[in-house]
Amino acid sequence: MGGEASKTLHIDEFETMFRRNHQFLCAVAMQYVHDQFTAEDIVQDFFIDFWQRRHTIQLTTSFEAYARRAVKYKCIDFLRKSAVTEKRNLMLAALEKEQEDANELENNEIKHQRYIKIVELIQKLPESRQNIFIMHAVDNMSYAEIAMKQNISINTVKTQLSRAYSALRNHLTLICVAFIHCQGIFKFILEKK
Repeated sequence: MGGEASKTLHIDEFETMFRRNHQFLCAVAMQYVHDQFTAEDIVQDFFIDFWQRRHTIQLTTSFEAYARRAVKYKCIDFLRKSAVTEKRNLMLAALEKEQEDANELENNEIKHQRYIKIVELIQKLPESRQNIFIMHAVDNMSYAEIAMKQNISINTVKTQLSRAYSALRNHLTLICVAFIHCQGIFKFILEKK
């Protein structure tokens, strides 16, 4: 098909060219992209582009040779773009991982600082209240067990724990109310409201 023939290409002739060459061009594209759907998309894009530019295309070879070469270049372009996209995706994934690691490190540091602050607050409690609190919150001892071990009444244990939780809650509210997961102590403090 010469240059003049492509300028006067009618839809019927185009459909004939499509039917005659579509399967062959898909096979050509498959050699490059190794994916049937992608190959069909590339061939479809070629035919759309050919139809839209039919008035400006000057064929110097047969349509089949032109189409094969055009599909080949569309496949190469697709593979280049895919490689760039893949490289960009890998870079983004690496950046996301780096950010997640930095956030985790920061979160661990914040948790560690809060844990230290809690320990400092517990250490500021009067010694007997501190001991009762640790036996209850850390050692999971009941009021009766604590009372027996300390040789005090159960009501004294309840009063001392209430004061300990109240003092800690007041201080922790100022630091950060949202932090709940630090050696189980926060859970006890917030539950005793």
